[in-house]
Amino acid sequence: MRFPIDTSQLAFTVTSPPMAAKDFATKKVKVTEDGQPVMVVKLLAMDGTDSTTIKFNMPGEQHHLTPGMPVRVEGLAYGMAKDGDVRWWTAAAVVPMHAAGTAASPGAGPAAGRNPHASAAAAAGSARHSTARPGEGEG
Repeated sequence: MRFPIDTSQLAFTVTSPPMAAKDFATKKVKVTEDGQPVMVVKLLAMDGTDSTTIKFNMPGEQHHLTPGMPVRVEGLAYGMAKDGDVRWWTAAAVVPMHAAGTAASPGAGPAAGRNPHASAAAAAGSARHSTARPGEGEG
């Protein structure tokens, strides 16, 4: 069974360089039918109040993904089989935010790879771990 995930209110960041996936039995690098390497991509998924790491395999070289890079995930889904005993994540594409024409900039919102709830929290004055900046709150 496959459950599509709505990523519109999530922010994603690459956590480590993509690495070649290895076949469990042979320990050899996995390749697609047309000979492309299969790469393991690891991301931090954040919703503004919580976060978790996810990983999945992507066909082809993924050298454009670097640690700390905000990305957009297309076609994210959670798969399950054997009454939930086997579970996995899949994605159609992982696109760097700057390559998507939505470079991060102040006030750019969730499309910029930032916390999608940050601007609302800041506007409400409830941002976590905030400290007053010099000159703020003074008469």
